[in-house]
Amino acid sequence: MLFEPPIPVLLPHGLFDEDGRCHRQGELRPLTGRDEWTLAVAGDRPDPRAVSELLASCLGRLGDYPRVDAALTSALTRGDRHHLALHLRARMYGDRLSLVARCPAPGCGAMADVDVRLSALAPERPDAAPEVLGVLLPEGRAEVREPTGEDDAVLAEASGPRAERSALLWSRLVEVEGRPLTPDGWRSLPAKSRHAVALALAEGTTAPDLGLLGRCPQCSAWLELELDPFALLARELRGGAARLESEVHCLAFHYHWSETDILALPRARRWRYLELLRNELEGHPLVDGWS
Repeated sequence: MLFEPPIPVLLPHGLFDEDGRCHRQGELRPLTGRDEWTLAVAGDRPDPRAVSELLASCLGRLGDYPRVDAALTSALTRGDRHHLALHLRARMYGDRLSLVARCPAPGCGAMADVDVRLSALAPERPDAAPEVLGVLLPEGRAEVREPTGEDDAVLAEASGPRAERSALLWSRLVEVEGRPLTPDGWRSLPAKSRHAVALALAEGTTAPDLGLLGRCPQCSAWLELELDPFALLARELRGGAARLESEVHCLAFHYHWSETDILALPRARRWRYLELLRNELEGHPLVDGWS
């Protein structure tokens, strides 16, 4: 198939505009070769701002927004961004995901297979989610929102101990009686109030549940895994980086196309041209009727 149509995707949370309207329906285009290469060299944990650029390149539409750019995708919740990554991964490699984990039980260390369906991790949520979650505290009414890509970017760029960065994140997410908090303001809240806010967010989140459970085949101990969709996709694409280089070399050698033009093609189109080239070199007749 030469052209891959965009696939519709319904975001779990969606993006709220200034008028309070929620935009959830989007169209996801296939990754280009350039997108694949960017992820392949991104390391174990892709930078949140690079992820925003990636999503902007493959999210063809979002609700009534006429143009999707990195500023828009950075405003998406972390859960929506993970939801999109799971759809991208399923489109490229299929719905089934097989992982291998080492048993953490002392004296065991056996390797265990953990299988999961990505569609089960990212089901469509028919009901619209609230923009913020409310919780009553002794200090007054608090509102907490889900973290966004921009929050993750600020956190990734922050320095200091983990506790300080955690306070920075919560200060961005929480308001009490309509007043934003500072990191010191968050830390000064009683532990019971901070726990109530965290619990409200955990129970009301629209993010995919990325915690996976499995059983050790040797000792039957429980295995707990936390899936990072963008890190998973980057790792799988890194494994195919050599093939992508070979594809670029082959198409550039025979068609005299530039690397930029070749990497602008989605995988399905690259592979179709490679198939046509192989058929021609092997003397096989072309097949009519493909699209």
